Amino acid sequence: MQDEARARGITVRWMVLPPADPGLLTGDETRVADAADAVNYCPDLVFAPGDRVPGFIPGLKVQVFHGLNEDKRGNRYPERGLFDLYCTEGPQRTRDLTETLQGSQRYRVVETGWVKLDALLQAKDSAARPAYERPQVLFASTFTPKLSGATALLPEIERLAATGEWQWLITLHPKSDPAIIRSYQALAGPHLQYFGTEHVIDLQHRADVMVSDNSSVLQEFMLLGKPVATYRNRDPHPAMIDFSVPAELEPSVRAALTPDPDRQAELARYAESITPWLDGRSAGRILDAAITMLDEGWQNQKPANLLRNWRMRQQHRYYKFY
Repeated sequence: MQDEARARGITVRWMVLPPADPGLLTGDETRVADAADAVNYCPDLVFAPGDRVPGFIPGLKVQVFHGLNEDKRGNRYPERGLFDLYCTEGPQRTRDLTETLQGSQRYRVVETGWVKLDALLQAKDSAARPAYERPQVLFASTFTPKLSGATALLPEIERLAATGEWQWLITLHPKSDPAIIRSYQALAGPHLQYFGTEHVIDLQHRADVMVSDNSSVLQEFMLLGKPVATYRNRDPHPAMIDFSVPAELEPSVRAALTPDPDRQAELARYAESITPWLDGRSAGRILDAAITMLDEGWQNQKPANLLRNWRMRQQHRYYKFY
């Protein structure tokens, strides 16, 4: 989004909230110091990947989402009346949010594709994948304990890494239990490497197979046409190799590493069902949709959301009302 905005002569500022690491910003990226600094910057547009955004910051609020549409929690996206524009990745979320409107005009829904896929797909096209001596197996897990396989699979991953047959690439959600993160970091060696989530796009291109559970990142991997072995996925797709006990991890990975035309066909069908926007140009469509609303004279029609907005003021220690 920043690259697209800068190419159009638009200035950009970042507001980084815990647990995100502000150190990930590069030297030419500007961070607002705090909420007051964000208000003083007086942005025209505020893009948020999460489902909350401080209402006291000026500007049109745009939700760009932090994952593809999926139902691992068994419900729809919780529209809370905090955004003016929802930029969706595909038909299902577009329908869900449009139906929630029920004829009102308090927000707009535009199907643009998911912006993270721009980086994923552009990286896919930008360079050839290096050759590795061994199969590269990526393990990525969600942080919700009842949906995660990180604890259950730890002993088996340790055993398999010790054999040296495969190279293990590990990344866990930053909200994961710090103890389980430390446990995987302690396994680091010649056959297993631990990475922060800022490397996840590079890891997806490097890996031959992903092992996951209910993490939304497995959907991104499947959009690359690569096989996924899932541990107790709540809604396993025919393109996945789902297993229910840790002892099945090894045969599941071996199956994933074995070419299977039927599975590849299912992966292609899965990608089509998730999003039609696989051209790597969603950032431009998102910015176009937001600027169009500004040009049309957008007026805030969101509900007051007094309690949520007050809690966000408390979170950011910002109490000015003028």
